[in-house]
Amino acid sequence: MLNQPRSLFDDATGPATESSWQVDARPIGRLYWLFAAFLIPILLIITRLAYLQFAIGADFVAKFTHTTESFEDIPTSDGRILTSDGQVLAEDTFSLSLHVHYRWLEEPANDSWLRQQALDRLDRLARRDPIQVEEAKRQVLAEREELWQRISAETGTPLDELTRRRSSIQTRVERIANHVRENQERRDGPTPPKAEVSANSSWWQRVLSQVWNELTTAPSRDLRGPIVIREELDYHPLLDSITLYTAAKIESNPDQFPGLLVQRTSARHYRDSSLAPHVIGVRTKIQGDEIRQRAEQFPDGDPLAYRENNRVGRNGIERHRELVLHGMPGRKRIVKNRQGEIIATEIERHPRPGQDVTLTLHAPLQRQLQTLLADTLTSETREDADPAAGAAIVVMDVRTGAVVAAVSAPDYDLQDLISPDADRWQKLSNDPRRPFFDRVTNMAIAPGSVFKTVTSIALLESGQIDPDAPFYCQGFLDSPASHRCYIYRHYGVGHNHIGLADAIAQSCNVYFFHGARTIGADPIVDWADRFGFGRRTGIDLPGESAGHVPSPSDEGAWYGGDTLGLAIGQSRLAVTPLQITRMMAAVANDGRLVTPHFVERIGDSFTTEESPTEPISGLTPDTLARIREGLERVVAHPSGTGYKSVRSKLVRIAGKTGTAEVGGKQDHAWFSGYAPAESPRYAFTVILEHAGSGGTTAGPVAKQTVETMVELGLIHSQEK
Repeated sequence: MLNQPRSLFDDATGPATESSWQVDARPIGRLYWLFAAFLIPILLIITRLAYLQFAIGADFVAKFTHTTESFEDIPTSDGRILTSDGQVLAEDTFSLSLHVHYRWLEEPANDSWLRQQALDRLDRLARRDPIQVEEAKRQVLAEREELWQRISAETGTPLDELTRRRSSIQTRVERIANHVRENQERRDGPTPPKAEVSANSSWWQRVLSQVWNELTTAPSRDLRGPIVIREELDYHPLLDSITLYTAAKIESNPDQFPGLLVQRTSARHYRDSSLAPHVIGVRTKIQGDEIRQRAEQFPDGDPLAYRENNRVGRNGIERHRELVLHGMPGRKRIVKNRQGEIIATEIERHPRPGQDVTLTLHAPLQRQLQTLLADTLTSETREDADPAAGAAIVVMDVRTGAVVAAVSAPDYDLQDLISPDADRWQKLSNDPRRPFFDRVTNMAIAPGSVFKTVTSIALLESGQIDPDAPFYCQGFLDSPASHRCYIYRHYGVGHNHIGLADAIAQSCNVYFFHGARTIGADPIVDWADRFGFGRRTGIDLPGESAGHVPSPSDEGAWYGGDTLGLAIGQSRLAVTPLQITRMMAAVANDGRLVTPHFVERIGDSFTTEESPTEPISGLTPDTLARIREGLERVVAHPSGTGYKSVRSKLVRIAGKTGTAEVGGKQDHAWFSGYAPAESPRYAFTVILEHAGSGGTTAGPVAKQTVETMVELGLIHSQEK
């Protein structure tokens, strides 16, 4: 026997009868083979360890030292809007809002979420018991119901209202989820059919078919599980504002208020949301498509760093001064280790609060004039007016162009744009008077006889008209059927012999028809251009209308009647109340064309300067004196068109009435002027759409406007 006890090192002298592969016959060789069997795996392990240590060891270490970077916005606030006396018109206010996780409001509860919530409450052994799992699910559902009862009790919000809000959030999220799933299905296309194998196929054919299907067929969507969108795993705003006490109670009792999150939010607040809504404007949250557009516009990064929770100006000063009002959020870099612990933070960009904007508006005057126009539009004297009638008042400093009041009626409340009530919004949208339309800067209509101020300047500066030479007005120019004076149309008489000053005071159409026929249309068009008609004034509000000044150089035929109509503010002439106010300011301030503006300061820096030092080109002092004389007679002379309706015992007023004809409707009523007449301080304009005679309807409003300014101390009283 080869395995008998003997020395392994004895020399075998017998004949080698066994095969060379018979290891029992060669004990030394057997040890060699055994040694090799152990050595080779050890060498492989050592080689592998060396490879791991020296070749790819850094990759393994990197996983343990791996850090992740995330960026977080540092919130800031937008700038305020104030009046010159420090009254705050718009500001950011901060509050605590309550957010709820989607799974805690979803109805019915998500099966996967509900099961996981139940399993988290059980130990390892209990998780294997279906009865205990089902009982845990019932407990989770009961806690959900108790949660909403607690929210209602702590916040004072009725349970029905909370249910309505839950339903609204769920509807929105489900709509997004369905859209995502439909897009995914369209993108993936139909699943390729699996290769069919006959039941009589051999085992190796079935194995080969299975391998082929696994390699070539996309997995079924059911196997991958349903698509879960981010909104289904996120918190959603439930209540916009909760008390500090409620917030503290919710955060200090997470077991009683699971799935809730308290966040600090800001809102744009307008202390008097009905004051000057067309001027102030609103800021609302920027939309997702707007952020995407800015991302495309600025591929290297938005210079203003807009985020989804930021607000942007939509109209008025809020929009025009967006660059200074917008507060740029800061940016913080957060470094976390593989366990999610924060190991470093760094502020990459400090937050920059928006700058305050101080306006030239005089809040008490603005408020009283808004009431005045609202009462005027609803008074009994307006019952015969067109139902689509509106009105506007502008008051401007003649030296600086500072607008102290700008009223457009009918108006609206800024809250109608921030949080609109459905019925209120529908009413405003369907109102034919267009309450959202800013008549001060956008309404371009015929000015009527107010424009005779420019025509008078063109006549005087042409040198072809003697202002003192009497002109006989018979009430019409050539025929009683056309080109007539207002008094001829209503009373059948003319103005008899009249000069330029009286023609202005009595608004004699025939005098200006004759003058326009004498000098032609071009000088009138030229002076209209010098006074800024036909182009924007440059006021710091968006969307200003330029109006239109017709000219013989325009395309199309030009007739003699067009020249006559232009002379009295008709034809195709269209101007804004702001342009007319600037014209009157230029007459009052010795011929300087100022730029109207609302913004007085940005932060602590004044943004305005005195009006240009150079007067309007070609406008002489003698011409201005003649024009002022006529404008003063409009109100001060018994024959003036504004004598009965505008003349005040408190202060001397100069100005011009205007009655602009509108085909098929009542005339537009204008009055524009300045006060005090002897030392002008403010220019103003009143326009009532489809209200009839300027002297009869616009005149009384103009008088009340000036007397309100006296009462508020903007103009000194000079009682006679």
